[in-house]
Amino acid sequence: DMKADEVVQDISLSYDAKRDRWNGYNPAEHQKLMADWELIEEARRKRKASELDKDAAEGGSAAVGGAKAGGIEAEFASSDEENDDEDRYIGQGGDEEKLNAKSKSTVRNLRIREDTAKYLRNLDPDSAYYDPKTRSMRENPYSGKEAAQLAYAGDNFIRYSGEALDVAKREVFAWEAGERGNNSAHFQANPTQTALMYSEFKQKKDTLKDSRKQAVLSKYGGEEHLQAPPRELLQQVEHYVEYSRTGQVIGGAEKAAVRTKLKEDVYPLNHSSVYGSWWSDGKWGYICCRQFPRNAYCTAGSLDK
Repeated sequence: DMKADEVVQDISLSYDAKRDRWNGYNPAEHQKLMADWELIEEARRKRKASELDKDAAEGGSAAVGGAKAGGIEAEFASSDEENDDEDRYIGQGGDEEKLNAKSKSTVRNLRIREDTAKYLRNLDPDSAYYDPKTRSMRENPYSGKEAAQLAYAGDNFIRYSGEALDVAKREVFAWEAGERGNNSAHFQANPTQTALMYSEFKQKKDTLKDSRKQAVLSKYGGEEHLQAPPRELLQQVEHYVEYSRTGQVIGGAEKAAVRTKLKEDVYPLNHSSVYGSWWSDGKWGYICCRQFPRNAYCTAGSLDK
């Protein structure tokens, strides 16, 4: 008596029944799954109770016992009791995500309604671009003003200010360490150890750099050329002066006195004043010696004696 290896049932199904994803599912399988979970929960409760009894038997202090009990409860607590009614906030770079347990909806990057909208900070169409999809404005909407003095200077200013650069450097360090085979440095899984390793790496790098510098200086010399000049020589001033092609001052400084092409303030023949500085009896002369001839030698010193 030969029988077929497979049992083929000829079942006539409708159009919707053929496309039913739960067609042929046995609800008894779900009961087995629930039974397995109940066994796991019961084992977790027994383990937690045994840990608490063990701590109480050891006679530890109340504070230490409470701390351990809290840690054990947090470790072995039921997954159904964790954060049922709490809202979780997940943010990165100023974009906040709020996941409401009741509505099961995600809302990204909402601003407080009292704050000014980014697209209203500068109504000039040629100013910083506002992306309505991500609600981000990366550039500074107030061009020409210092970002440190503004309440909002764009998303890039927030992204690259404070400790953001240090965090990015630590993340890159973790990536490079992972490529070299050091799996203990992980930016997300082990951030504290990664930060310590990065600080130690920077110290060793600076020490190696200084040792190489001292070795070069000890061999070739030239340490005096590394001394920085005084700060007074490098200090910048905000005194702006504009010159013409001929070297004359056009603007930016006090207007210089008008000078002729002739020689000025030249006192020949020992005179201390120019000719024509004294007038008497219809004649011009030198006021220093009271002489009228132009070629006369000044005798003011002998007169005073």
